[in-house]
This record gives sequence, structure tokens and C-alpha cells, in this order.
Amino acid sequence: MKQYVGLDVSQKETSVRVVNEVGQVLFEGKAKSDPGALTALLRKRAPHAERIGFETGAMASWLWHELRRVDHPVVCIDARHAHAALSVRMNKSDQNDARGLAELVRVGWYREVKVKSEKKSQKIRAMLVARPRLVAIRRDIENQVRSLIKEYGLLFPRAIGLQFRNQVRELLGEDHQLLSVIAPLLSIHEQVCKQQSKFDNEIRQLAKSDETARRLMTVPGVGVVTALTFRHTIDDPSRFRSGSSVGAYLGLTPRRSQSGGTDSNGKISRWGDRLLRTYLFEAATVLLSPDEEMVFSQGLGNEACQADWHEKGKSRHRPEDRRDPPLRLGRWHVVRLGSGEGSVILFLGSWSGPPD
Repeated sequence: MKQYVGLDVSQKETSVRVVNEVGQVLFEGKAKSDPGALTALLRKRAPHAERIGFETGAMASWLWHELRRVDHPVVCIDARHAHAALSVRMNKSDQNDARGLAELVRVGWYREVKVKSEKKSQKIRAMLVARPRLVAIRRDIENQVRSLIKEYGLLFPRAIGLQFRNQVRELLGEDHQLLSVIAPLLSIHEQVCKQQSKFDNEIRQLAKSDETARRLMTVPGVGVVTALTFRHTIDDPSRFRSGSSVGAYLGLTPRRSQSGGTDSNGKISRWGDRLLRTYLFEAATVLLSPDEEMVFSQGLGNEACQADWHEKGKSRHRPEDRRDPPLRLGRWHVVRLGSGEGSVILFLGSWSGPPD
């Protein structure tokens, strides 16, 4: 007799519902949200389980890998599809959600989500998510310090990192009344910069050791962070039927109006990976830059070329030479991906509008 199991996972406990192939409830109960406890319960109550389903969530990836390791036929269901099916029930509860998930896996009315590889992609993805947080903290501290000393008429040009701290200390001196307030902020700023630098070095090494990331970095505007984020967000390209499916997966699809027509304001949907969508928008902005030399120095991740650019006294935002015409919106642009016999020609259509 085939059995189908629905798991409604929460932080402490998981509601379990087991039904047979005609929908009859065979077992209903709870277990700790732990792979060991769930495995013991499933082997006792659902030894002939055909499918075991639960929604995507913070603990979904961990449970999927652990239950797969002991040969349980688990499937991870798209939370949006599950919500559409479970929201029609009169009473919202963990038990009813578990029963609804069991019915979904029984009849097959669900979309399975591909879970990323456990060791490599998840770790790199976590690093790429943590790095912007450090950048935001560093920027917030710099803005806060600028705001505090501006009230005393102390102004200085744009600077980040060590240069920022040195300029602040030089302005305050050794006897300024704000020194006791600013010093702790500068100490935290120094530690944040050190940890961000460690992330940057590790991300740079990972990108250089990955052939796919190196090829992606040959696209103008794509650096190590964008290339590595794209590489490990997609993870397994075989799960996409076409390139347009990747765009929809990332949320790069036009919004639909209530009347069913397509909005023409250039905005995109809110679904998909926000981090990668933001990096792709930044890469597209660089690609449309009016200065070709600046684009390639940023896109190839060549630090020596960028340093040479600054030594010549040229500005990133206001280059002296503007003879190369900018790429225009509403056109198709050709970009070579890679070099030599293995190179690929991409025809890029323009896209306008920042991510939501």
C-alpha cells in the first residue's frame, strides 16, 4: 500500500500527516524538527512512503539533504503553490497544513523545487549574502561619523576604509570633545573592514578557481561578485528548459496589470532572487556606460588596470575621453563570452528599470 506524507515544518515541532493512495488518514501527529526524530517516526508510521513533501523555508534545505541521506523520497514544494492550495481551507493550523501537503504529494499537484548542493553552493551563497551586510554596516558607520562631525563644521572629501579613519582622526586631533564618541565607531569600522577584506579575498580566489565564473567575468560589467553569485544561484543549469526560464526564476519578468495587460513602465516582478537581480542591474548599468575602457577594467576584475586608471588621474564617473558612443536602450548588443575557440557570442537585448 502506497503512503504519502505531508510535513508542516516549524522551528521546534513538525506536524506529520500520513495518508494512503485514496486519501484516507493513516496517522496524524508531531515530532521534533530534527532529521533523527522525523526518520524514526517515518520508518514506524510510513514505511512504504511513496513521497514525503514539505514547503520551502529556512530549514527546508537542511531537512531535504538529511532525509535524502537515509533514502527517504522527500520533495520540496514551492511555497507559493502550496500557499495557493492551503489557503482555501477554512481553518488554518499546522495539522491542516500537513494534511494539505500530504494531499498535494498524493495527487501530484505541486511544483518541486530544486535544492542546491549541500556543501559548496550553500556555503558560497551564505558568504555572498553576508558580504553586503558588512558593506552596509561599514557605509552606515561612515555616514553616521560624517553626520556627527559635520555639526562642528568638519568636512572632508569622499573616502572609505583606512583613508576614511585617518582623515577623521586628523580632523579631530587628540583633544576634540567628540573623540570619545567617534573612537568606538572607528574601532568597529576597522573590524568590519578587516572582515569584509577577508570575504573579498576568499570570493576572489573562488571566482578565479571556477572556470564558469572566469568565463562570466569576460562579460563587460561582470566582476567576481556578480559572476560567483550567478554561478551559485543557478547552481545546476540542467533544471532550466531555456534561457527565458532563468529570467523568470530571477524575477526578470514584466509586471501584469489587473486588466491582464503588460505594464510598460519598465519595472519587474518582485519574485526571484533579489541579490542576484541587483547585481545584474549594476552590471547592466556598467555595460551601458559611455566609456568602454572603464567598462572592461571593471568587468574583467583586473585590479592592476583599475589602479593604473586612478594613477593617471582619470575619474570613473567623468572620464576624459568620451569618443566612444554609449550603448543605447532599445537596441541589441553583441558581447563575446570567453576567448579563443571556446568563446560564445551573446546577443543581449536591452532592459530598463531598476529592481524593485
